Amino acid sequence: MHILTLDDYKKYFSGFGLRDCAVGDRVTMYFVLFQDWDDSKPKPFDEELETRLLRLCSKDEKPWLGRKLTGFGGLMSGRDGGPSAAGICVDRAGQVCRRAPTGDGFEIEQKIPGGGGQGPKRGGVRRIKQINGWLYGSGGFRSMFKRIDRNQWIEIGPLPPSAKGEVGFDDFDLFSETDIYAAGGKGDVWHYDGKAWHAVPFPSNMWIESVCCGQDGYVYIGAQSGSVFRGHGSEWKLIHKGDLSLPFKDMVWFGDRVYATNDYGLWEIKDGVVERSDAPIEITNCSGNLSVGDGVMLLAGHYGAALHDGTGWTRLFSIAELEYQAKQTT
Repeated sequence: MHILTLDDYKKYFSGFGLRDCAVGDRVTMYFVLFQDWDDSKPKPFDEELETRLLRLCSKDEKPWLGRKLTGFGGLMSGRDGGPSAAGICVDRAGQVCRRAPTGDGFEIEQKIPGGGGQGPKRGGVRRIKQINGWLYGSGGFRSMFKRIDRNQWIEIGPLPPSAKGEVGFDDFDLFSETDIYAAGGKGDVWHYDGKAWHAVPFPSNMWIESVCCGQDGYVYIGAQSGSVFRGHGSEWKLIHKGDLSLPFKDMVWFGDRVYATNDYGLWEIKDGVVERSDAPIEITNCSGNLSVGDGVMLLAGHYGAALHDGTGWTRLFSIAELEYQAKQTT
């Protein structure tokens, strides 16, 4: 499948890098692109560069739809399946951009309330995820929140005690709304039982990057260098000592296992064993970000995107190949 034509590549992707992705449904995907910069000069602030929010709907005659954004930093892609279901993006400062309820456009919503140590968003937003049809987010100073409707966010709490320094929440996941795990910083792991947050006795002070609640009943925590812990409650075990320069950015459960990715590749975790994926290289070249929804898993990164439908992989597009073709036509 080659759903991205050379003309669409030039219009939407040329001069930009793919930063994040999210599944809308089986035929709709969302991508966040970030403007390239001259690396011979100091890197500008994110807010000074252009960000693009793209929607891909494979069943449409014109599958690509885009919105240019400025003044956004570290934009993350997601989808809200609540009363105002739509593709939605949030940046580190809590600015919100969503697909308009009518027409083909996007609209800017009110910022997620909070900041300065006050909830629901105490600090910068660090992760958003759609789980069971709702959009959740986590952020600095141990904050976690949920979107319940347009311009309406509530804290998952009462929130745990705030703290400065090497603490979370950089990521989170849940088995249910009475069984939530959130973590970040140096071994800062917490559990929410539906009434209160409780500190988890975690056996390491490694930097934590990612969290995944597996359908096998275990919680998987991705730490520095690609190390992985598995456990639940007060029992945890290091199942993989990593030696990578990057941690796993995303960890998701799909099918019968955990998938983990960073810019260097794709890994699979099954029965406590962490191994590089044996997916074809044209698939693993798309590594960088993972999203799951509606029975499919989306993998997307600097070099392209691929989709797993539960039976096998399909490459959606190759940015590297299209970039080469574009250079041949100029």
